[in-house]
Amino acid sequence: MGLTLTDVSVRFGDVVAVDDVSLEIPTGEVFALLGASGSGKSTLLRAIAGLEPCSGDIAFDGESVVGTPVHKRGFALMFQDGQLFPHLDVAGNVGYALRVQGRRDDARVADLLDLVGLGGFGRRRVTELSGGEQQRVALARSLAADPRLLLLDEPLSALDRELRERLALDVRRILTEAGTTAILVTHDHAEAEVIADRVGRLDRGRLVSVSATPDRGVEPA
Repeated sequence: MGLTLTDVSVRFGDVVAVDDVSLEIPTGEVFALLGASGSGKSTLLRAIAGLEPCSGDIAFDGESVVGTPVHKRGFALMFQDGQLFPHLDVAGNVGYALRVQGRRDDARVADLLDLVGLGGFGRRRVTELSGGEQQRVALARSLAADPRLLLLDEPLSALDRELRERLALDVRRILTEAGTTAILVTHDHAEAEVIADRVGRLDRGRLVSVSATPDRGVEPA
């Protein structure tokens, strides 16, 4: 079934940051949220993650997660700076979520590093990696615990244009191969079209349009 938002709003005092958003994202779809700075896209993502209180309902596979603690929603959030642990090597970063769950799965970590094109990098220090390699590690870490929903907040915005264009193609491949349901927040229309199946545009907190990206074979909502 996937994610269902029903009349979701977020207010900060008298300011309406997200205004009555309703949306369905089926399982396995990659959905992009586009909008100018201040349009509410990152705030909506944080509300879905459980990091901002909201009105309305947020449900996954038909069950409301409103009131469910962040760590029990089964969602993963990846920020634009990756937020890697500098004291851990690449494998340690990727396997962090597994260790939090009381699991150690070296084969899973190795498979994820292969998926993001970093096979053999497990013992490398993350501080020795390029910006693009660090974002690949952050993506692998986000996928490690098999989240039912991956939330990507401007994951490529800190990279230069050429690297962003190359990595966007890789992100699309990785998410597709992993079969991950994902929401991508970006201000870059070209990036959204490369990575996502559908694109929604926010304007002053309102979802004003939803359309399929070219050549995906997905019907617009």
